[in-house]
Amino acid sequence: MEENRQCGMTVVELMVAMALLVMIMAAAFPMVDQMMSRFQMARDHYVAASLCQGRIERARGVPYSNLELFRETDAQVDDYGNAATPAGRFRRTTVVTVNTPVTNMTLMRVRTDICICSRWGWRKVFHPVKSGKFICRFTDECEEMSFLFTEYLE
Repeated sequence: MEENRQCGMTVVELMVAMALLVMIMAAAFPMVDQMMSRFQMARDHYVAASLCQGRIERARGVPYSNLELFRETDAQVDDYGNAATPAGRFRRTTVVTVNTPVTNMTLMRVRTDICICSRWGWRKVFHPVKSGKFICRFTDECEEMSFLFTEYLE
């Protein structure tokens, strides 16, 4: 008599395989989430440093007497340094101190604070969040650069 054996997976074997796959994915999710958060943090610091550097580079192209026009306090800007209130993910402050550290020198200090609510990718779409427990907030995370300008006398 001939046996009729079919090869293949049973429903039980399929369910066990799916359960195993779900457990592996659930175990890996926190690691992937942490990697994405750290990547976003590194990106935010890079952009903040670029915003500081860009502000200083723009100031280098103006006459020495106009440097004071670059003063700003808590200006919200986007990733490119354009004014973006209230949707700016960065807050930039530029301090211009004339005759510091000596006469005919000007110290420019640029600080760019980072909004941490963009660390979660889905939050970036809804930025800024103005209420609730996920309110948009700036912490101590920032980048800061200084540059000395001098007036050339003839």
